[in-house]
Amino acid sequence: MASPREIQAAVYAAAGARDWDKVESLLHPDFVLYEADCLPFAGEWRGKDALQRCAAAMYGTWAEAKVDIHDITGGDTHAVTVLTLTMTPKGGGETFSQTVCEMGEFEDGLMKSLKIHYFDAEEVSRKANS
Repeated sequence: MASPREIQAAVYAAAGARDWDKVESLLHPDFVLYEADCLPFAGEWRGKDALQRCAAAMYGTWAEAKVDIHDITGGDTHAVTVLTLTMTPKGGGETFSQTVCEMGEFEDGLMKSLKIHYFDAEEVSRKANS
């Protein structure tokens, strides 16, 4: 069985390629993605298509958004991705970056949840609404 780190890396690779069928094959039936309440794409996104729906909402918030993955680490039940998210507001504001850690929780060889932790979610919210 693949490790949480390997599964999380596969989820990111498939999502980056927009291979949503592959992403869904790696997600638990009870999958939940959590975004901070202050964000325009806030809340609990549930279901095997949650990652696709949340990605569309997140990318739709910005004129441009780029993800740079730095590292993925993990143990027996969790994996964490460290990345930089660089965003340009739709209103023509200045491009900015945030360090983000995304923690995946795994059950039965599938990603059961993904919790997104921004360095400063309030800044992301302010700039999204500027």
